[in-house]
Amino acid sequence: MLSKVVQNTTKNLVQQTKQSVSVKRMVMDALYKDDSSDVHFKATHLSPRQPLAGHKGKQVTEGNRQWQSTKLSNGITVLSESTGVPGAVDMGILLNVGTRDETVESSGSLLSIKNTYMKTLLNTNETINYGMVQMTGGHFEMKYDQETALFHASCLAHDTVDIFNMVADCALEPRSVVASQVGQSKNQDTHKLDSFLKTGEHFNEALFQTAYGLQGLGMPLKGLKGNIDNLTSYNLQKFQLENITPNRMIVAGTGIDSHEEFVQLVTEKLGFLPATEGSQVLERAASEYRGGEVRNLNESNRLDLALVFQGVNWSSEDVAALNVLRTLLNGQRIQTNLLNKNHFIDSAEALNFHFSDSGLFGLRVSGSSANGKQILDSTIGELKEIASQVSQSEVEAAKSALQVSVATALQRQCDRLEEGVKSFNQYGEVKIQQYAQQINSVTADQISNAVQRLLQSNPTFVVEGNNANNLPSFDQIRNSLN
Repeated sequence: MLSKVVQNTTKNLVQQTKQSVSVKRMVMDALYKDDSSDVHFKATHLSPRQPLAGHKGKQVTEGNRQWQSTKLSNGITVLSESTGVPGAVDMGILLNVGTRDETVESSGSLLSIKNTYMKTLLNTNETINYGMVQMTGGHFEMKYDQETALFHASCLAHDTVDIFNMVADCALEPRSVVASQVGQSKNQDTHKLDSFLKTGEHFNEALFQTAYGLQGLGMPLKGLKGNIDNLTSYNLQKFQLENITPNRMIVAGTGIDSHEEFVQLVTEKLGFLPATEGSQVLERAASEYRGGEVRNLNESNRLDLALVFQGVNWSSEDVAALNVLRTLLNGQRIQTNLLNKNHFIDSAEALNFHFSDSGLFGLRVSGSSANGKQILDSTIGELKEIASQVSQSEVEAAKSALQVSVATALQRQCDRLEEGVKSFNQYGEVKIQQYAQQINSVTADQISNAVQRLLQSNPTFVVEGNNANNLPSFDQIRNSLN
């Protein structure tokens, strides 16, 4: 037995020796050893401060980026933008689901999903997902608003398949018991942090709830604090099954070399999802603007007030005009007319929100509570002055600033993906290239007329401070706007 072991060991050693002293290998080493004419030798021995003689780099000409869309048989829309310059790929899954689709019972579901967006069980887990993102050198995030939720990732082109599969799992996998429990804990911490940092989230919630009531667009972005314990795995899965359906899903990518290959990738991963038909299609309830007032008394010597009106939806012709007006106000006019003339005003900003069937526009101003009435009068006066007259020079300056801001954002591939997919979700086509033309067509008269129409709606007035109840009544405010 021992002799066989010795024989086998000796045989293996002999074979290894033969391989190491291979004649062919010795000849090849002799021929190419220190071959200074070889391009690999030059590249490894040349000083990095000197150019490599005879080396010609590859030049890539930026191509025209084009958007293409395909609708799968189950209702999922695949949207892609062709690559301009080879590099990173941005892709995401847009769900036509927002906080307006939550109810009092499911409020906070999207925040819970956001707080646990990397947690999966079926194919991978949170650790693997995090490691994949780190190894690709990209990023992965989930964001949501009143009407949409977006799972967005970026990576190098050769990692597209793996990263897309991960994004799809994170976006569509039913929330597990572990994920729901972690979500409840993180939701609690989110509300505590907002209260500690005084982020103004509660003020924004009061503003939207006053404008729309506790439903639809009035539902809080971070959910009702009292509903956190109700966000169990059962209720989260119920919310997902009712709202996340193929007909409300757009898979988008930018920097995609082949739209057909991207469609095939999506089909292989999500083609098994059944189409939503008939009574299964959940119709989103239309928003109802109400207006009204809310006065929150506190011990602060600082007064925060917002006076807003019913704005316009994304399909309105006044969208560009109100965005130019917001830029005009936040750029110079507020500084000149409110901050410089009134020492008791600390800050002011124009608010402008657009949704699929409604909108809000107005001013938010903060300052000394002792001068609350003067702050309110200045706010009303600024709105009425805009409705009566705006100089064309101010409008032109605001248009230029807004065009630069939009053009800069659209140069970033990640921003272009988000804006493109949301544009397609709203209009059925990508209209981001039309923004510059729409902005350029805005006139001073169009802005004044748009503001006049806004002021005819029932105002929404929200104020916080120790002097909130001493301000003029809601009827007095409404009458002063006429």
